Amino acid sequence: MSFTEHNVNGVIFDTAGTLSVGGVRHAFTTRHGGVSPAPFDSLNLASNRGDREENILENYRRLGAAVGFDASRAVGCRQIHSDLVRVAREEDAGKLRWDERPYDADALITNVPNLPLFAYGTDCCMITVYDPTSRSIAAIHAGWRGTASGIVLKALVTMMSLYGADPYTTRAAIGPAIGKCCFETDGDVADAFHELMDPAVDERIERRGDKYHIDLKSINRLWLLRSGLDPSRIDVHPDCTKCRPDRYWSHRGMGGERGGMAAVIVLTEDAL
Repeated sequence: MSFTEHNVNGVIFDTAGTLSVGGVRHAFTTRHGGVSPAPFDSLNLASNRGDREENILENYRRLGAAVGFDASRAVGCRQIHSDLVRVAREEDAGKLRWDERPYDADALITNVPNLPLFAYGTDCCMITVYDPTSRSIAAIHAGWRGTASGIVLKALVTMMSLYGADPYTTRAAIGPAIGKCCFETDGDVADAFHELMDPAVDERIERRGDKYHIDLKSINRLWLLRSGLDPSRIDVHPDCTKCRPDRYWSHRGMGGERGGMAAVIVLTEDAL
């Protein structure tokens, strides 16, 4: 499976082959197709960086129209680089502004139709999950802390526990994120991975002099595999956000003067 670029009325986003099935819609955004001015130009979905609220809401509206979901019902969470998983419910619909978001968490799950779940990021991994058997979904933000502590595995286990999600039918996609090429860290970050995970991460962490390069996308894929997913039902986007400033924002590359991307997934009324 692979990713496909879409351009709908100027809104540019990607979809994963694994999730391009009945019963669900999803997207991984780029920085193109919105109304925000520089340095947020133009499809900025980050509500805590200084962009005007009316610009952000219009960007959500345009994205919803392009992908096919009701942006007025979307729900996000206040991401804190944790491994906290929260359940999104019908009463959370529309709680999208930063101060209205109902959760301090980095993963949202639900089985409520027409409730778009958002995960946000620039260099961090954004992961969308769908199980057609239980009709449940997840939107996950995995920075290096969340990746090391296995937030992906915890989200999947919670879906299995609450909804009866079947790992043999579950599908997932990891969107654009900083690659091993550019995610350079000191030894303390590498040590955290080795303390929280087993030696399987060794091949995903490369020492270069006094620094370490870590493959976050590969480690999150490993967590998905350990959740029981079939490798053929996992898509991993090839792009490094820092290497592609023409298409994405990168915190490592641009600092705080930037917008933010998102991943969105929503259950539709039509079953698989």
